[in-house]
Amino acid sequence: MDLITANRLQQLRKMNGYSQDVLAEKLGISRQAISKWERAESSPDTDNLIALAKLYDMTLDDLLNTSADVVKVQPNPSKKRDFKGKAKSLLSKANDFGIYPKTALAMLKFPFPIIVTVLYVALSMIFKIWHPLWIIFLTIPLYYHFAIACKANNKKVFKALLPIPEAIVIVYLILSFATQAWAYTWALFLIIPIYYWIIIAFTKK
Repeated sequence: MDLITANRLQQLRKMNGYSQDVLAEKLGISRQAISKWERAESSPDTDNLIALAKLYDMTLDDLLNTSADVVKVQPNPSKKRDFKGKAKSLLSKANDFGIYPKTALAMLKFPFPIIVTVLYVALSMIFKIWHPLWIIFLTIPLYYHFAIACKANNKKVFKALLPIPEAIVIVYLILSFATQAWAYTWALFLIIPIYYWIIIAFTKK
């Protein structure tokens, strides 16, 4: 594939708001394959070209039209939308973004709070340990903050959004209740600033 076509594929991807990771997931291929296309090191096969044209609402001819100086991305007026209301429309669009959009969507659909509540009541009634088993409820913000992290548009933001503080609090409480070493387990909180310093200083965007 020539460099002009490679640049066009890259421009189309960016103008449609997709990262290489998201586009790769939508096409069912690796991010490295997308990167090679955009560096003119390899060419997409016919199936992938058809999938790209469909994703961008373009014909194959328009997709490969390298004579155009500017890529114009216009929605297909004949494409039907099945969104029910503005809220659902916005949510549907949001679900297309992030480096792990399918994981985020699956986690947000899963009734995690209900499972935690049922588990807490069942274990408390069986083992008579209502306290400190309440710690299990702290896994709810941890769960949803991880789902939010999956919506990040790159690995650095993903790592920065991981629920590290929530995880440290849970570990701190479990160890402290188990060992009664409250005077020493507080040192676990030092992990939080160290973690973020490492992310900021050493993780590439």
